[in-house]
Amino acid sequence: MGDYYLEFLQQYLHNVNLRKKVKELLKEKGEIQQKLEMLEKEGNNHSFEERKKRLRSLASEIQRNFECPLTKCSKKYGSEGSLNQHIKLKHPELVNKS
Repeated sequence: MGDYYLEFLQQYLHNVNLRKKVKELLKEKGEIQQKLEMLEKEGNNHSFEERKKRLRSLASEIQRNFECPLTKCSKKYGSEGSLNQHIKLKHPELVNKS
């Protein structure tokens, strides 16, 4: 009978410790929620919907000066970065050569 009682005590103490941890975490959660509410009231933390959209150029307005080096590919791009991305995705054999 002693083994069962010892096991009971161990489980009881374990549960007491777990309850303590849960209370601490709930307290911490409440503090974080309060801080978040304060930041939102101050206006420092704009939600995703409130952020301004980045103005982008229309496709017809872009000057495409960067041409794909493959003769069979007629793609042209407005920036060197876009061309490099095209080459990596569509022509990986060109990237693997160097």
